[in-house]
Amino acid sequence: MKLSKIYSNRDEIFKPIHFNEGFNVIYGKVRRPKETYKDSHNLGKTLLIHLIDFLLLKELKDGHFLYDNKKEFRGFEFYLEILLNSGKYLTIKRCVDNNTKICFKIHDDKFQDFKNHGEKQWDYSGMPIRKAVDSLNSYLDLDSIAPWPYRKGVSYFLRTQSDYQDVFQISKFSIGEHSQWKPYLAKLLGFDDSLLKEKYEIDKTIESREKYKAEYKKTLTTKTEEYDKLKGAIEIKQREIKEAYEKIDRFNFYEKELSINKELVEKTETEIASLNDQVYNINYEIEKIQDALEAKVNFDLNEVKQIFEETQIHFPDKLMKGYTDLVKFNENISAERNKRLKERLQTLKQEQDSVCGQLRDLNSKREDLLRILRGEDTFDKFKLLQKSLVHQETDLVRLHSQLETLDSVAVIQKEIDGYEQKRKGLVDNINDQIKAGASLYSDIRNDFDRIIKAVLNISALLSIKINTMGNIDFSADIVHDEKTMEATSEGRGTTYKKLLCAAFDLAILKNYAKRSFFRFVYHDGILEGLDNRKKNNFLELVREYCGSYGLQYILTIITADLPRDENDKVIEFKKEEIIRELNDEGQAGTLFNLPKF
Repeated sequence: MKLSKIYSNRDEIFKPIHFNEGFNVIYGKVRRPKETYKDSHNLGKTLLIHLIDFLLLKELKDGHFLYDNKKEFRGFEFYLEILLNSGKYLTIKRCVDNNTKICFKIHDDKFQDFKNHGEKQWDYSGMPIRKAVDSLNSYLDLDSIAPWPYRKGVSYFLRTQSDYQDVFQISKFSIGEHSQWKPYLAKLLGFDDSLLKEKYEIDKTIESREKYKAEYKKTLTTKTEEYDKLKGAIEIKQREIKEAYEKIDRFNFYEKELSINKELVEKTETEIASLNDQVYNINYEIEKIQDALEAKVNFDLNEVKQIFEETQIHFPDKLMKGYTDLVKFNENISAERNKRLKERLQTLKQEQDSVCGQLRDLNSKREDLLRILRGEDTFDKFKLLQKSLVHQETDLVRLHSQLETLDSVAVIQKEIDGYEQKRKGLVDNINDQIKAGASLYSDIRNDFDRIIKAVLNISALLSIKINTMGNIDFSADIVHDEKTMEATSEGRGTTYKKLLCAAFDLAILKNYAKRSFFRFVYHDGILEGLDNRKKNNFLELVREYCGSYGLQYILTIITADLPRDENDKVIEFKKEEIIRELNDEGQAGTLFNLPKF
């Protein structure tokens, strides 16, 4: 797939651009260097990338220049003609206004103009955007990366300035999960991406089940580590119920009465007495707090002043101020103290309600027990014992329910353990695959090194490792010492990082040149800040790749970044290589002949 032509229905605003099948230059020429308020970087070189991406059916949303300037581009229709790997041409039409309806046209000849075509003259007209993406995916037929769609990797070959920060994680992948791009990159380098995709899916499943387990455990009244303790309580309760049934069946109340007497004396009465003490202490504290809240600062300054006058003693202003401040200080302290006392009073009343409720329940229980002990009617005793048995059985049901919830946690954990085991197996397989390598990866890595060596005369290394999470990490480094393969910080500099990105893209395209894949790459400002000798080396290599491997290369450059020879003389590009020249003489020199652009 290569770019062939891009044009619009407004030729006076956007001039058509015809792409060469090999080397292409978008040139931003500085014609008025003395006008320092102008900027040759703002001529539209990067906008062209975004326009191409728009015509390759990128979703139009906030941040895209066409979305943010809908008013200026109202009524605009854009067309992109691309050369398919089959040898035929495909023209894509997309409007700014109704940008979710797409038109397609297959044709045999290049540089066609379909802007006057009616709806019926298109092969497909008004196709919804999602369906259009699927259709374009079929047209492109990039079977070398199937089942991945073309949109997943197109940004690697439309590199803006923001896409040079990382060789592998381009800007559109900077936000989001690594599962969105690492498996694709593994596939691109010749590895089995299905292992990595499955690994990420299992990671999500484990995370989801762990979260569910944590939320479920919050609802438990019993801690999971008390499983055996709960099981023991159930066994005891079952034995007590069994014994109670046997005694009821025989109407044998003697032992039951003995146990009731013991429970009444040793437990119920003790608990009631303890709760009565608590109620007394709570009531006492409540009474004291209420008395304290009713107490107020009782100080009348006028009375003090009157005493001084009656005794004919002078009452100084400073003394009066001191008394006033003292009164105010006491009022502030009282306010803060009252706030704390009210909070404590509320807590005490809540405790009072709780304890009184417990007392009512215990007193009711004591009455039932005493009724059994004092009852003369055997049948009354039988009914009361049956009521007691019902309570015991209710407790048993509750204990069983608690045990079942703990069993559910164990089931969830067992499920998680199973996924963990499966993940471990996948990580081992991924690791084995990395160790075994892949012939395509080896070829790409060697070409990556050759490109960097041809441009910079130093080595570079692509490498892969398994991180602590069991996922793949990709690295691209300038090598400082070829013996130890120690990486240097040069690869982390902006200029060299751009070259690493370019080398990676070119190495990929070279090794996919005979497969159904992208065959173009657009590098925005790749030569900025690079030494002249390195610029010439890079351009020589790019032209060679275009000629030898049938690649299409698109370069944006401004006058200040033009390569120079050993005599510091500018090396001009060939006329046919420059497919669009932009300049700083006014809006007519920009990509769009519009005031804002």
